[in-house]
Amino acid sequence: MPVAGQRNPEEVGVILRRWLEDVLHEERVEVTDLVVPQSSGFSNETFLFDASWSDAPGGSGRFVLRAQPVDYGLFPHIDVIAQQFETMRLLGACSDVPVPRTRWAEPTGAVLGQPFFVMDRLDGQVPPDSPPYAMDGWVMDLEAADRRTLFESGIDALARINRVDWRANGFDHLDRPEHGPTGPVQLRGYFDHYRNWALADLAHPVLEDAWAQLEAAWPDDGHRLELTWGDARPGNQMFADLACVGVFDWEMAAIANAESDLGWWNFMQRFHTEGIGVALPDGFLTRDETVLRWEQQVGRSVEHLDFYERLAAFHFCLIMVMMSKNMHRLDPDNWDAGFALNNPGITVLQSLFAS
Repeated sequence: MPVAGQRNPEEVGVILRRWLEDVLHEERVEVTDLVVPQSSGFSNETFLFDASWSDAPGGSGRFVLRAQPVDYGLFPHIDVIAQQFETMRLLGACSDVPVPRTRWAEPTGAVLGQPFFVMDRLDGQVPPDSPPYAMDGWVMDLEAADRRTLFESGIDALARINRVDWRANGFDHLDRPEHGPTGPVQLRGYFDHYRNWALADLAHPVLEDAWAQLEAAWPDDGHRLELTWGDARPGNQMFADLACVGVFDWEMAAIANAESDLGWWNFMQRFHTEGIGVALPDGFLTRDETVLRWEQQVGRSVEHLDFYERLAAFHFCLIMVMMSKNMHRLDPDNWDAGFALNNPGITVLQSLFAS
């Protein structure tokens, strides 16, 4: 499902061609096959396109444009240039994390009305959200042993992110001092801000109770300041020959305890199985197997994983609240008023907080 209110692709193609001619100092750039993918893109506008500008090697390519949404945001603050473009650029320069090559950025909003960046388009397959990859699609068409290999590669890619020395490689742009000092205080401040923003006009007893429990149990883990991806899940990875060849969607990247990434990964697996009434398929790693592989790859043991799985559930349900609000604004006649209060994410959240 693309972002609501996306621009007309044909108009974008014309604007993009002119912009690339200026950026590349070329008299003529051809932009072709510009499409909006239909299976992803909840929080950013996404366009896929081909471009050519020279017969010389490197004078053409297949690209992805990610633009800051004009409206209907899921997060209280989005900065596609600092949060996503800069993070991927640095990862490409300093690590073996498989991120697309970043090409060009337009930070002013003068071209499309919102900032955007362009990166290379990779070849491979992404586990789909619709239908959920644990129910149908190419992942379920694999043999169980191949699914295990696939998900092990995904966990290994996650661990490579968490091992990056963010201080030595210039990831300070991910710090959020407006929410407090780096570490647990800042993370708690961010989620308090997000909660107040998302629930401003909605009474949500389940989430308010969950927040009270999280605040009471917040770990004092300031000794764990690591690079976190944020939206750590197979649906944001691309695979080829059962290996992870791409890691996408960095709008939730932060400096925090990397167990938050593992907690999000585990929660999302429960969401895509237990949350929709599907048993864990053969070949999917169990929670214990996932934790063990992550610990082996990162080189340390988890300390507060139960907390971070609960925080992931709370976070996800805030996103569901914002999705519900966006649906109401887009199509009020068909809006499900109960979606924000009762959805598969809430089901998993209640299960986690009851355990």
